[in-house]
Amino acid sequence: MEKGNQDVSSGASRLQRNMKERIRRKNMKDLLSELAFVTPLQSSKVSVTELLEHATNHIKQLQEGVEERRRQRALLLKESIADEKKKPSGSRLPSLNIKCSDSSLEINLICGLEENFMLHDIISILQEEGAEVISSTQYNAGDRILYTIKSQAISPRIGVETTRIRLRIKDLCF
Repeated sequence: MEKGNQDVSSGASRLQRNMKERIRRKNMKDLLSELAFVTPLQSSKVSVTELLEHATNHIKQLQEGVEERRRQRALLLKESIADEKKKPSGSRLPSLNIKCSDSSLEINLICGLEENFMLHDIISILQEEGAEVISSTQYNAGDRILYTIKSQAISPRIGVETTRIRLRIKDLCF
């Protein structure tokens, strides 16, 4: 009688282990699927190893981007403080820097809190001039606001006219 009970209990524990393993595999599959969804992949059919390698590289690129933006922000703050020391007291003109490479455009704008314009005004200017906004950030630093707007030409062959964009943004901000 005892041997029969042992067989039943070992069979039940085996079923429990199998069920736990099935649940673990389903959870792992769900997590890998979620990782594939948030990672930009060129193909939907990749192995788990390829997915993990791609996700690792993507995370490293994101971290490098964050560090680059921190360096840019620190540099802009230093430039702003240096510019402020050069200006006569009471003068707080915005600082505008536009970097253009190939079909991409980066706008860095530092202005005082009292400036009366909205970020969407700058984005509208970019769109009207044939640029698509990729990302924009706004950072409040004491009595200044730092804007960084990255964009690219809608049509890389045509590009964007940075001179017109610079003039229109100056008209808006200065």
